[in-house]
Amino acid sequence: MAFAGPAQAQDAGAPANTETATKMEKVAPETPAPPAGMGQVVFYRPGGMGGLVSCRVSEGDKVVNKLPPGKYFVQSATPGVHEYSVHSEAKDVLRVNVEDGETQYARCSIRMGIMVGRPNLSTQDHADFEKRGKKLKLQPPFEGKEGSAEATKS
Repeated sequence: MAFAGPAQAQDAGAPANTETATKMEKVAPETPAPPAGMGQVVFYRPGGMGGLVSCRVSEGDKVVNKLPPGKYFVQSATPGVHEYSVHSEAKDVLRVNVEDGETQYARCSIRMGIMVGRPNLSTQDHADFEKRGKKLKLQPPFEGKEGSAEATKS
């Protein structure tokens, strides 16, 4: 009977530790502060519809990165207005006014299209990133081949 007390104490403590660990796993990824003199945009795509359609994010004619479901990436940018686009059947453009030291958020979602899904970029707040970003993994930097159509065209 003397050994039952400590065993029960350990069992009682185990769910609390497991619960704490589970809560820690259910938090969106931390994003670092932008570099000095820069701002940043966190692009993210929660899982869901359109798993075969990638949100290939471009600025002008240069691909910034691809964004498959369940991924995110952080794009550093100089202060000022930037236009990011995604497209498949149709093109969607998002204008972002980047400010020094500021982090902004853009979510890519896939909407129904005639033949394939249509990617859509929308500005969001940190709360949406926290809510939808619990299982997001960091997307590695885009490595398109120099001079290829993929590296320069979205």
